[in-house]
Amino acid sequence: NAIDGKYEGEECVSCHKAVTPGIVNDWKLSAHSKNMVTCNKCHGSDHQKLVMPTTEVCSECHEKEFQQFKSELAAGHPSHARAFHPDIVEFGWQISKPQTEVNGCAQCHAIENRCDSCHTRHRYSPAEARHSESCGICHMGPDHREKECYESSMHGVIAEIEQNSWDWEKPLRDANYRTPTCAYCHMYDGNHNSIKNTVFGDMGITEVDRGSEKYKEQRDGWLRICGDCHSTHFAAAYLRDADDAVRISHKKVREAKAVIDDLHSEGLLEPMPKDLAQYMDQGHKWALGSRMHNVPAIEREFFDLVVFYTTTVFKGVYHMSPDYATVLAGAFEQDASVAKIKSEASKMRRLSALEKAAGIEWIPEDYWKKGEYLDELVIIDGSKD
Repeated sequence: NAIDGKYEGEECVSCHKAVTPGIVNDWKLSAHSKNMVTCNKCHGSDHQKLVMPTTEVCSECHEKEFQQFKSELAAGHPSHARAFHPDIVEFGWQISKPQTEVNGCAQCHAIENRCDSCHTRHRYSPAEARHSESCGICHMGPDHREKECYESSMHGVIAEIEQNSWDWEKPLRDANYRTPTCAYCHMYDGNHNSIKNTVFGDMGITEVDRGSEKYKEQRDGWLRICGDCHSTHFAAAYLRDADDAVRISHKKVREAKAVIDDLHSEGLLEPMPKDLAQYMDQGHKWALGSRMHNVPAIEREFFDLVVFYTTTVFKGVYHMSPDYATVLAGAFEQDASVAKIKSEASKMRRLSALEKAAGIEWIPEDYWKKGEYLDELVIIDGSKD
């Protein structure tokens, strides 16, 4: 039954001891409880108008952290502070698919609007958020393998071996931890701008010269953090090598892209963009590398090359994971993708030549435009053909 009325402080707590005791137990262990920040302070008092707290609600008490978090907006895309816009609301991977299919993406990207992505309800423990496992909830998987890369690095291995003996109440600075966690490097000294020193390049998809003068401030910031445990010379040399590994990885991307672009310009793709169901964001527009579904196998392979393997080279080398940067899902998987793309292109060219010689006109099958799943997409994007 609906509960009417306005409630505050101990009234909320006394009721929820019976209704949701787990929440109350967590709250009692929090700093909120010690400072009598009760349910109504975050959710409101009117039981018919309760709200889920946003970052703005938290800012009423945590103004410094809120301003640091919002300062990520100046860094451009991507960042936690703009993770929902444009990645969920506007991005083609999302809006061209049914909402429930990509709900998992929205859950992580909601960090733009909430603090409990890292400080879990209802303890909101800083010590908990300092564990790399907290970051790994979202930062994992083929398109952003930070968790896997960190855990397979020497840093991650030492943390796994020793973390049960660490004092997680210590601040994130001055070698308070034997080896860095995600938060140690990205939120040094507790700064809630977690990308202050990071140059993403669309999560590694686009090529960026991170050693250039333009990014000197960010590079110097990393060297200061690395200097807690390493010599500046050692850290600088490693980062230069990482820069070079990423530079080489993008040569493969450009090589593969040129092969597919030529097929498109010559009208040899099977099927061509005009023969596919429309996408909400771009219709029939040629957009190599931006789509993961209902595209020719050669385009899907290019998507995997860029979004899965090239990004893993980037994540792997900068998170010091030798395996992920090379064998597991990085440079060597790039090699396999380029080989598949070239082989598929060769087959398309030979088949086209044979069809011309035999006077055969290939007509794209209807299943590129219609089907049980594709019809679901058509309802969303409003296209009729």
